[in-house]
Amino acid sequence: MSEREYTVVVNAGVDLKQVEAELTASTGSGPIPNRSVDIANPRPGSRRQTHFALTDEEAKELSKDSRIMAVEIPPQQRDDIQIGLHATQVSEFTKPGVLTSNLVNWGLVRCNMQKNDFGQSSFATNIFEYALDGTGVDVVIQDSGIEAGHPEWNNYAGQSRLKQIDWYTASGLAGSQSSNHYRDYDGHGTHCAGTSAGKTYGWAKNAHIYAQKLSGLEGSGDAGTGISITDAFDVIRVWHNNKAVDPATGFKRPTIVNMSWGYGSTRDGDPDSGNYRGTGWTWGVDYSDNSTLWASTGIVVPTITATARRIPIRVASVDAEIEDMITDGVHVCIAAGNDYYKGDVSTGDDYNNTVVYGTDTINYARGSSPYSDNSMRVGNIESTVYLSGAEYLDQPRGSSSRGPSVQIWAPGTNIVSACSTTNVYTTANHPEDASYRITSISGTSMACPQVAGVGALHLQANPGLTPAELKARIINDAKNIIQDTSSDTDYTSFNTSLMGASNNMLFNRYNRQGLIMKNIGI
Repeated sequence: MSEREYTVVVNAGVDLKQVEAELTASTGSGPIPNRSVDIANPRPGSRRQTHFALTDEEAKELSKDSRIMAVEIPPQQRDDIQIGLHATQVSEFTKPGVLTSNLVNWGLVRCNMQKNDFGQSSFATNIFEYALDGTGVDVVIQDSGIEAGHPEWNNYAGQSRLKQIDWYTASGLAGSQSSNHYRDYDGHGTHCAGTSAGKTYGWAKNAHIYAQKLSGLEGSGDAGTGISITDAFDVIRVWHNNKAVDPATGFKRPTIVNMSWGYGSTRDGDPDSGNYRGTGWTWGVDYSDNSTLWASTGIVVPTITATARRIPIRVASVDAEIEDMITDGVHVCIAAGNDYYKGDVSTGDDYNNTVVYGTDTINYARGSSPYSDNSMRVGNIESTVYLSGAEYLDQPRGSSSRGPSVQIWAPGTNIVSACSTTNVYTTANHPEDASYRITSISGTSMACPQVAGVGALHLQANPGLTPAELKARIINDAKNIIQDTSSDTDYTSFNTSLMGASNNMLFNRYNRQGLIMKNIGI
C-alpha cells in the first residue's frame, strides 16, 4: 500500500523527539519496527506534532500507541472538510449622526450595562466612555486579512496601529509569506479587527493590531496568499516567546488572538471520512438518507426539509496547536461557530459534555475546531431582547452554537464595524457609509472579537495575567441574563434554549458615561 502524509500528534507531556527518533530508526524500535519512517514535513516550531509518510495500516497501528493523541491527514489535504468563517452580512444598520473616539455600537454598550435595558427610551445607547484603551497589548486577528489602509487603525496621532510583519521572519521559522498578506478580499477579518480594536467602534482603541491571513480564508481571486494551518500557530507562539520583557511592566507585551473561523465537512453523503466533528457541515437535499448515515456515528440529524443543518468536524492537530500557544502564555478567543447539534452517545473526545434535563440525559458535541478547553469560547446573542416579567433578558442567536462548550455570550448580531474596499461585505446598500467604510455583519464571528477587545483592556491593566486568570476574570465579571426557556426535547426549541451552555453574558467592569475606572481586582 502506498504512503501518504499523516500528522502525528503526541499527548501533552510526551517527548516528541523521542517518538521521532523511534519512527525514523532503521529497524526494531518503536510502534513501527519494520522500517525507517520518513518525515514528510518537519515541524521545528511544534512541540507536539510531526508529519510522517505512512501507509493507512501504519497510521491505524500508530494511533493505538498510548503516547499518541491523534494520527490524521493534514486538514489542507483532506477532501471532506474545508475552513470557513462564521458570519453573514446584514442589510440594514443606522450610523450615529456624530462620530467621536468614545462612541461604541449597540453591542458594546450592552456589554457594559448592569442589566439589559437596551431599547428603553431613557437609555442613551450611543454615549459611553471608558478609561482603558489597550495600550501595550498586541491583538492578532487570525482571519481573512486586514485592510491595511483603513482609518480605523489610526492612533491618536493619526499613525496606523496595524503592524505589518512577515510572520516567518518575525518568528525566525523557515517559510515565506505572500506580499498580498495585508489585503482583505473577503472583509471578515477587517470587521473583526474593527470590533476588537477599531478607534471608533472597538474596545482596544490603542492596541497594536496584527493580521494573520489563513490559507483557505482568502477572498475571491486571492487564493494562495494565506499562511498554511500547518505553520499558523507555530509562528504566533514562537513570535510571542521571542518578545522582549518591557522594563516598565516587567512582562512581555501580552498577545491575544481572535479566531472567528472553523472547520466543516463538504461531503453530502457518507460521514465515515469526516467523523472528526466540528463546525459548518451543511446537509444536502436527501435529509433522510443522511440522517441514517450519521446516526451510526452518534449524531442526531432531524429529518427537516428546507432547513439547513450542520455537522461538527474536529481537527485534533489544530486543537493541540492551540493548547501549546495557551501553555506559552498566548490568550485565545474562539468563535464557537454557527451550529447547534446534539449527539445521542457520550463516547470519545467529541462528546465531553453531558446535560441532564429532568429525567433525561442529553449529550452535546463539544464544539468545533479550533477548540481548546483553556480558550475563551464565545456564543452569539440576538440584537433583540426577551421580556420576562419586568426584566429584559438576552437570548441566543438562532444559528449560534450552544451547549456546554459555550463559556461566554456576547453581542454578535447586527454589529457595525470596519469594512474593506474589496470584499463580500460591501457598502453598496449603505451609500452614506461608502467613504467611512463600515458595514453590519452577524455571527459568532462578531461576538468573539468583543471578548478579545475586553480581554485587551484587562491585559493593559495587568499584563502579567495568565490565560487562565484572564479567562476567569472575564467569566466572573459576566452577568447571568441569558434566557433559557425550558428543557430541550427536540430541534424546534433550539432558537431559545441554551442546551446546557453557560449563562454568562459578557460584562466589562469599566466606567460608563464619564465615571472613573472601577476596581477590576488588580
